[in-house]
Amino acid sequence: MSADPPHADAFAREIEELTDFTVISTDSVGDALATLDTRADVECIVSDYDVPDIDGLAFLQSVRAQYPDIPFILFTSEGNETVASKAITVRVTDYLIKERFQDQWAQLAELIEESITYHRSQRSLADPKSRAKVIFETVPDPLAVVQDGTLCYANGTALDLFEIESLETLSGRSVIDHIATDFRDTATSSLDAIQAEERRVDRFELTVVGREGANTPVELTAVAIRWSGSRAILLILRDISERKEAQLGLRRFKQAAEAAGHAVYITDAEGTIEYVNPAFESTTGYTAEEAMGKTPSIMKSGEMSTDYYADLWDTILAGDVWEEELINRRKDGELYHAHQTIAPITDHEGEIQSFVAIQTDISERVRRRQEAQRQKRRYESLFNNIRDAILVADTDRRIVDCNEAFTDLFGYDLDEIEGDQTKYVYESEEAYEEMGEALAGHANDPQFTTLVEYEKQSGQVFPGETSVSYRRDSDDNVTGYIALIRDVSGRNERIAQLRIIDTVLRHNLHNDLNVIEGNASLIADDTTGKVETRAQKIIDTSGKLLKTTDKQRLITDLLAEAPTPEPIDIASRLDTTVSSIRDSHPAADISLDAPDTCEIRAVPELVQGIKELIENAIEHSDRDQPTVEVTIERQDGTVTVTVADDGPGIPEMERQVLTRTEDIEPLYHGSGMGLWFVTLVVRRSDGVLEFHENEPRGSVVTIRLPYD
Repeated sequence: MSADPPHADAFAREIEELTDFTVISTDSVGDALATLDTRADVECIVSDYDVPDIDGLAFLQSVRAQYPDIPFILFTSEGNETVASKAITVRVTDYLIKERFQDQWAQLAELIEESITYHRSQRSLADPKSRAKVIFETVPDPLAVVQDGTLCYANGTALDLFEIESLETLSGRSVIDHIATDFRDTATSSLDAIQAEERRVDRFELTVVGREGANTPVELTAVAIRWSGSRAILLILRDISERKEAQLGLRRFKQAAEAAGHAVYITDAEGTIEYVNPAFESTTGYTAEEAMGKTPSIMKSGEMSTDYYADLWDTILAGDVWEEELINRRKDGELYHAHQTIAPITDHEGEIQSFVAIQTDISERVRRRQEAQRQKRRYESLFNNIRDAILVADTDRRIVDCNEAFTDLFGYDLDEIEGDQTKYVYESEEAYEEMGEALAGHANDPQFTTLVEYEKQSGQVFPGETSVSYRRDSDDNVTGYIALIRDVSGRNERIAQLRIIDTVLRHNLHNDLNVIEGNASLIADDTTGKVETRAQKIIDTSGKLLKTTDKQRLITDLLAEAPTPEPIDIASRLDTTVSSIRDSHPAADISLDAPDTCEIRAVPELVQGIKELIENAIEHSDRDQPTVEVTIERQDGTVTVTVADDGPGIPEMERQVLTRTEDIEPLYHGSGMGLWFVTLVVRRSDGVLEFHENEPRGSVVTIRLPYD
């Protein structure tokens, strides 16, 4: 229940989202009590302190009169220790201060679930009226019950107020007899209206007259309740004369602290511990006997500064409440974090008589907070040290954050563009719209990569390879975008230059080699003997060089285009390839041992690379009938393609250079472009290339690829 409708709406929305419970909101104490009367499925009450009609403590007392065991949580902005201690005496289940922590809704939801679970397992079988009386006897406020205009019950404090010795003496007395004459009409009218159910709650001030004649000004709260199955009125009479003695309040507080879930200890004015509750014993490990007579320094961890304790004593000796976090040490030596509140207790003259401290073990909360801070620091470090530009935007594509690399690349500082549309960094409106379509089209993907034309603050346009990831909440809803942008203008220039060199080189080589080959053919046709043999050598060599330029073209394409791996049935494709090689090399003995189908994910050029391995083994063989064995095996998520031959083998230096275990030196002579092409396609397919010697002679080339 709350007097703040927006807060009540937020409470209902958040708690229903975090739990399986249904929230019933009311805007008055009367409605809340009526709900309790008519519904049997209410399992927990969460109330603000500032509520209509009466305050949260009076509402709690009204509930305890009829439902002594139902969980009741005060969720309030009231951080006053007087409120907290009174709430404890009336058996409040817990007391949570609004917005003290960022995760207040999650904390409150957890507290509600724990309270309900405990209540379900510990439901009392005792008579509710008897349970209410037990609770009321520990309450410092005078409480009385009226039926048919006469007093039928009063707690000890109320008996003192009425100056009546016992309940037996009280029975049958009219409550009006104990109200000063000037207030009797108001009181009679109010109580009659509540008894007739014309109203549920009323509150006003009057003077109570004791049996011996003592006059005490009180704030009277009257609430309609059921008592022993009949209509009754609960009277909450709060002494507003400020004449309560501190020791009485302290004694009542001790009684309530026994049932409190927080560690509570009380010291004298000098700081010597006089009382600890059971929760203190379980939290610190010290028994009451071990703690009493000592000072709180037995829990000192050495982690807090002398200034901390100096400020603490300055605050409480000035009569103010101290509320802070600290690190204490349990009896077994273990450190723990606690939220501690220390309040001075004064006598009627304002002199400090003692101090009461309430500790809540927040070690787990601090651990979570520290872990969140560590994760934030790791994120910020990674965010600021990534060399690529990072741009973070919300779902409206407004800029939220950027890193230093973005500033270096684009020229914008975050404070210049924060909150602006990301369209300012695109080269054109069209480029901005295309990215919007891409964001919508890839919403079900974790990320995607695309090439975008951007514009710097200086006006310079450049191509940016952009990888976009989606920010999502706990429900997997998209909350924004993170873009990693890499300037690839230099890479594009290198690719363009590579294309130019490739075109010029292939054109010149093809033309010149065709001229050489043509002239050599004419010489071979017109001559015999050594000249014919040498001319044929020129023709063969020219043919090899032409093949080399063709292979160089394949390598250039791979370097420039960077093909994307795709699903390939390697068994079927190699079956066709091997059949084609057999037709073109009839003298060779080529075998294929493979399953019927074998799906892998690789670049399409991989098949051409394996063909290159087979043909290279045949062409470099020193046997009349070369033997090549091709094997495909699938095991443990890996597909292995093996090409084994019985030729002279691949030179050691060649193998080391191709597998990147040695650098290319001036004296290195490569045996051709084919193996370079194989190395590239295997790498583009996320595979591993290995070279081994065959037994008794030859080479074994192994390609290991991920199984799709």
